[in-house]
Amino acid sequence: MPEAVSAPVELVEAEQRLAEALAGLPTIVCFANDWGGDPTSKQHVMRIFAEHADILWVESSGMRVPRLTSAHDVRRIAQRVRKALRPPVGVASQSGSRERPPRLRVLSPLSVPLPGNPVAEAVTRRLYRRALAGALEDLGESRPPVHWVYTPTVAPAIRDLPRRGLVYHCVDRWWAFTDYNAEVMRRHHEWLCRNADVVFASAAELYEDCRAHTDRVHLMRHGVEWEHFARAALDPAPRPADIAEIAGPILGFFGLLHEWVDQDVVCALADAFPETTIVLIGKVQTDVSRLQRRPNIRLLGQKPYATLPAYAAHFDVALIPFVQNELTVAVNPIKLREYLSAGLPVVATALPEIRLFAGNPRVWLASEPAAHVEGVRHFLSRGWDAATRRSAAREMAGDSWIGRCAMMARLVGAALGTLPAAPATDDGGVRPDEGGEA
Repeated sequence: MPEAVSAPVELVEAEQRLAEALAGLPTIVCFANDWGGDPTSKQHVMRIFAEHADILWVESSGMRVPRLTSAHDVRRIAQRVRKALRPPVGVASQSGSRERPPRLRVLSPLSVPLPGNPVAEAVTRRLYRRALAGALEDLGESRPPVHWVYTPTVAPAIRDLPRRGLVYHCVDRWWAFTDYNAEVMRRHHEWLCRNADVVFASAAELYEDCRAHTDRVHLMRHGVEWEHFARAALDPAPRPADIAEIAGPILGFFGLLHEWVDQDVVCALADAFPETTIVLIGKVQTDVSRLQRRPNIRLLGQKPYATLPAYAAHFDVALIPFVQNELTVAVNPIKLREYLSAGLPVVATALPEIRLFAGNPRVWLASEPAAHVEGVRHFLSRGWDAATRRSAAREMAGDSWIGRCAMMARLVGAALGTLPAAPATDDGGVRPDEGGEA
């Protein structure tokens, strides 16, 4: 029988702590990438904050120099100019389970997207000062805001802007992306670490990167929108139409298909289990011709976030087939907790943040294609009935984004003097069964 997906008591209590912590803060100005699309950690955090505080989401000034020979980049420039000509706009919730429209506005100021160029940065600084002053005035905010930074390249634009405090939330090893200028990214990352009142790092590797420049850093691992993904196990939806006719087991993945997805692993799984169908859901930003040639691999493209639990409900095994390199060893894949919240067994590359789940019987760690094959064979041979999936999903409620957000808000309030000092028992997002140090 399906179960109602309701918030456990600990989530209700965490939401109360979150509301109390945010009550003393002015508007939070969040500097991040473009709003929209599938939510990342940034959108999850700010959407939850926006239920209790005013949020001004400022879309990125540009992480790399645009290529004028690229049609995509030219379209993006035109889109940004059009956005910059309109006032900050409100957004409706795109979340799966939290339906209230947030107190969140999106601002797309003009900028000169030439990271590392002093003249361009000076011009962008002037444009940001004017745009932010006008947006805060429109919101009726007379107090200096809290700046909450995700994208390091914004650092030169906000150095001299009035602020109540500065938070740097480090969620990626930015200098390891092939498209970005590593020297520029490192320089801005270091400035943010040194000047922020609070730094949050989403993975142990990132924590060490930040700790080299500040002692105000906290390890705050990603959470999960538990109520959304738990529906896959507690109240499963019918099969979506594009996988309805699949008869055998489904090995599933959702996320961006980029250079960090190990196609050798995916192909090895397709060859080892011809009776299965590998379903890959997500936007494609790399060459996937190898995958397209396999008859039992389906690339379904990007799907609305709200529909992901319906697909997960019919996966037999979930996959995280990542390559291991300087970038991925510092990632904390949100999809791991999403899969587990959906009650799924997971076969994943043994990245440092995933190795923390080594004691979890629902997670199989693999370092090479043969080990991925062995893990899938293990889970397919066992089978997972509905009761097992429901039990597995319920175990993940404590990893909800609400709890993470409450901890972050309390730490920021303590750092800025709007709350008493945070208690020493705060674990920085590290669960007792995960190990690690904060």
